[in-house]
Amino acid sequence: MVPRTDDVGEPSYVTLSLNGDIYVISPKGAEHSVIPGTQAESDDAPEILFTSILPVGDQWLVAGGEGFLKLGKDKSWQDVSQPLQTEYPYQVPDWTILGTNQNGDIFIVATQAASTRHFNLYPGRPLYREDMSEEEEFELQKKLYAELDSYPRLKTLFTGRPGAWKQQALPDRIARSLPVYSYVADVESDGNGANYVIGSDGLVMKGNPQAGFTDISSIADREKNFEDGVCWRNELILATGTELFRFDGHFAKPFAPKVKMRSAPFVLQPSAIFVQNDKLYVFDYGLRYYTFDDQGWNQYDIPKELLQRPFKGDGGKGSP
Repeated sequence: MVPRTDDVGEPSYVTLSLNGDIYVISPKGAEHSVIPGTQAESDDAPEILFTSILPVGDQWLVAGGEGFLKLGKDKSWQDVSQPLQTEYPYQVPDWTILGTNQNGDIFIVATQAASTRHFNLYPGRPLYREDMSEEEEFELQKKLYAELDSYPRLKTLFTGRPGAWKQQALPDRIARSLPVYSYVADVESDGNGANYVIGSDGLVMKGNPQAGFTDISSIADREKNFEDGVCWRNELILATGTELFRFDGHFAKPFAPKVKMRSAPFVLQPSAIFVQNDKLYVFDYGLRYYTFDDQGWNQYDIPKELLQRPFKGDGGKGSP
């Protein structure tokens, strides 16, 4: 869920379904609306999988597949995506919103993959023959899929505001990942004007939208895939799918003391980390959360009655 504060200071949260439903939850109750032209409105609409949503003024910035990056509200929406070249065999980009920095600059990522339709073998394709044996067809299709895998996924980072995006450089291992799928996961601000962009393959970039970003990560951390981060007490805390790290400006070192779990599973599986009232919070896929302060770690189990409530949304910020 993404937090938001209305005109009278009331807190609210917004979440987004994969098909285009928008749910706003506030002390006044829950509101539901749909993005026009999506499957949330009609089963006949194009299949667009949505990834992220962000409040911008009194409107929503919504990102998803099929080149969808729009700003709007109710029935009025406008395309605010940055034009990108779509050359053979690539398809239009999928968009993801990473978040904002303390100055309100928005960070978004475009991901372009080669389209499978250019590499499928079927009647009518130039390479297809009616007299092909099953073995010949299988071998030819295997070669086409191998060619498909030779095209890297392209990722482009932008910062700014809707309609005024500025491209930022990404390391080549992220911008043109091959063969493993890489991603940019999050952006965090340290309160002193520095922003950190984190992601897979040990990615930690430091800088700001005006001056640009520099990769400050270590080669030794390339096997770590960072999925979330938070700035806490002048430190950058990073989370992979199984561990927490303190980033010292170049290396990611295991967080000490380690989280102590009072119940199974006895493996940390961070789903989200954040800071509130100077405490570090770690939510875990094991249906519990932990807080860390000067006294150490404390474990809290999520009440079962909360887990039993039906929930229609499937939102969050996600990885390109």
